[in-house]
Amino acid sequence: VVCMGVSKATSGEILAYGLDFKGGTAMTVTFPEGTTPTIGELETAVRTSIGKEAVVNLVKDTNAAMVKTEELSEDQRNALVAHWVSNYGASESEIEIQSISGTVSGEMKKDAILAVAVATVLMLIYIWIRFSNLAFAFSAVLALVHDVLVVLTVYAVTRISVGNTFIACMLTIVGYSINATIVVFDRIRENRKEQLKKETEEDIVNKSIAQTFTRNIYTSLTTFFMVASLAIFGVPSIREFAFPLMAGIVAGAYSSICITGLLWLKLREKFPEDEEE
Repeated sequence: VVCMGVSKATSGEILAYGLDFKGGTAMTVTFPEGTTPTIGELETAVRTSIGKEAVVNLVKDTNAAMVKTEELSEDQRNALVAHWVSNYGASESEIEIQSISGTVSGEMKKDAILAVAVATVLMLIYIWIRFSNLAFAFSAVLALVHDVLVVLTVYAVTRISVGNTFIACMLTIVGYSINATIVVFDRIRENRKEQLKKETEEDIVNKSIAQTFTRNIYTSLTTFFMVASLAIFGVPSIREFAFPLMAGIVAGAYSSICITGLLWLKLREKFPEDEEE
């Protein structure tokens, strides 16, 4: 939250919203056969011709490139088109220009928040029904909130562009992180059925975490290595998805092992009803 506040004060936005979230101009340029510039060259061309930063993607198996930048005036659009024609030999008739609506981007922000909220509430209800205890449900959801905030911190600190992959990243973390938590909770429930008289609930939680520790670490590490390979070898758009996901996997592993059990112990005092089979 502090990082997002600092970002808001310094840049005017709590996160580095991409064009999908804040609107802008998209231009598809088709270059002559065999003369397609590199992404770096196109980014530099936009910067030098109209003084704007751009996101460039080459269209696979074609001579075209998709250039996205912030909303441009008519003069700026004409200047950029003239630059493609005079410096790169592009045909003006083959340059397509589209505006990315700010209204659509606002709806995407709402949808992103709504998607995470709905997924979280449905999981809370399911865990409550399955374990017959609100302590399990609330502690799992609070741990998920922790994981989401960690990923948001990564976006705020690194200023990674928040676009379509942001929604996928958040939902992936919410869905993935809950799995390890459920494993721990299921072990707690089973161990409580076999609880010895001398064992306290703290002992049960410690035993349950110890019994599931290796499984959770192995699962998280194998997933982390896969995502790390995407971050290293993937294209820029994939890296923007993979890097925050790596942080979310680490946060999810930590919260499942170190946070959820302690939260359950504290919330048991508020919701003391026994679990049912």
